[in-house]
Amino acid sequence: MVPDIETDGGTTEMSRDENVEMSRNAVRDGVLDAIGTVSLLGFSLLALFIGVRGVYIGSSMAISGGFVIVSCLLAAAAFNLIPPFRD
Repeated sequence: MVPDIETDGGTTEMSRDENVEMSRNAVRDGVLDAIGTVSLLGFSLLALFIGVRGVYIGSSMAISGGFVIVSCLLAAAAFNLIPPFRD
């Protein structure tokens, strides 16, 4: 069934500038999301390394465990398993 242009309000025409702007915004958001995910995973690996190293060299187990927990939380945030930190 072909929609009737007269009854559905017509077509919305986007200008070339609006189309280019929408595409740029979509690409920019995608790139920033990818950078954010990689950054969170990097911080997660750093916190995991510090926590595991603390366990092996015999430092405080509470601090080492805290780093491991923070590492797990950062990895979960990177994969959207927990609600995001920002609105």
